[in-house]
Amino acid sequence: MISLMRVAIASVLALALVLPAVGPPAGAATPAARLVRHRLDTGLTILAEESTTSGLVALHTWVRVGSKDENDETNGAAHFLEHMLFKGTARRKTGEMDRAIEGLGGVLNAATSVDFTYYYVVGAGRDFDQLLDLQSDAIMNSTIDAGEVDRERTVVIEEISRRDNFPATLAFEMLRAAAYAAHPYRRSVLGPRTGIERMPRDVLMDFYRAHYVPANLTVVVVGSVPARDAVTKIARVYAPFTRPAPSRPPRPIEPPISGVRRSVVEQDVRVAYLALGFPGVSVRDPDLYATDVLAYLLGRGLGARLRQQLLERARVVQSISAFFPTQEDPSLFVIQAVADPAQVERAESAILAELAGVRDQGVTDAELARAKNLLEGEYIYEGHTTRGRAYDLGLASTIADLEFAHTYVAHVRRVTRDDVLRVARRLFDPHRYVAAVVRPRSR
Repeated sequence: MISLMRVAIASVLALALVLPAVGPPAGAATPAARLVRHRLDTGLTILAEESTTSGLVALHTWVRVGSKDENDETNGAAHFLEHMLFKGTARRKTGEMDRAIEGLGGVLNAATSVDFTYYYVVGAGRDFDQLLDLQSDAIMNSTIDAGEVDRERTVVIEEISRRDNFPATLAFEMLRAAAYAAHPYRRSVLGPRTGIERMPRDVLMDFYRAHYVPANLTVVVVGSVPARDAVTKIARVYAPFTRPAPSRPPRPIEPPISGVRRSVVEQDVRVAYLALGFPGVSVRDPDLYATDVLAYLLGRGLGARLRQQLLERARVVQSISAFFPTQEDPSLFVIQAVADPAQVERAESAILAELAGVRDQGVTDAELARAKNLLEGEYIYEGHTTRGRAYDLGLASTIADLEFAHTYVAHVRRVTRDDVLRVARRLFDPHRYVAAVVRPRSR
């Protein structure tokens, strides 16, 4: 979970804080927590936490919109819009925002996922007012210039080309497309090339106006800025922002997978890229924590079971890993491997055999301890910086709630061997999974 929660990208949320109740900007934040939380009447949420570890401040804006909010015609709009947001406003011309942030010695970036889009700026705490003015102007007032849309379109298409020509990424995209028949998670975050090539500026503008609304926004500040001051300033800047919230129709319930779904593509590669996906759980499911531990136990680190058994001992694969992306709706438990093309079937059978061993016999105390320690250690390390902490808070607030951030580590520590066994039996059905393979072209 951790490595992918930081956006594909990602980490779990650093926890050790007692969160105060929602209150006004001047509401008390205990010394232990240092976190102030405030919700405007418009629905916009503000989270601010002062940190004295450096002179830096991280300013994040999370938008509760991703590829799951698209349809077949607008697929890729959330990511395309992410590219456009800092291209100009009524107050600033194209390139002016980038130059202003660079002039302050700051860093600007963004990312899009199935569930959310987020933007971040990291800079000196003394420049917080300017950073806030720049970022909030882009969020509220982007013009989505038609000329810039056409110029940026080539950049997005190049990203799609890299996706389609990078076999491990392509295998994961194939896996997701095959695993979901009804749920919008089946669509790629980047969208299809043909769709992006013909997507007009009006589609991006409509998507922007519909989804970039206060009720979908969480603004997070972590760093060398007093939390109450930060909340007061953010509330003042965003006070005029009053777009109505869009209606959110319920997403389709994905029917259970029946049988084994298989997708194979041939490319100009020398080895085979294998991905197996098993229907998993959502961020709200109590089995999430044991699922995260199981992913680390099987496929993360030098001591992971799949690496030890299939790479070090059997040598049936050249590399292997497992991961479980935490998402708002049920996601896939994924195992990816690289193997000799002649060994793909053997590798898949060997993976299924190892999963059957966990499902039937459970895991050892040593395996469980290693996985939990690695999971917690990476969590703490990745959430140590101002940017990492802001990411953790924003992610929790966007796909779950702050209680998730507050209790995650405690839940992981309570995972037992019986919990792992129960989850393995729930997930690893040898007759119900998805397989994707990118292999060399047939001669």
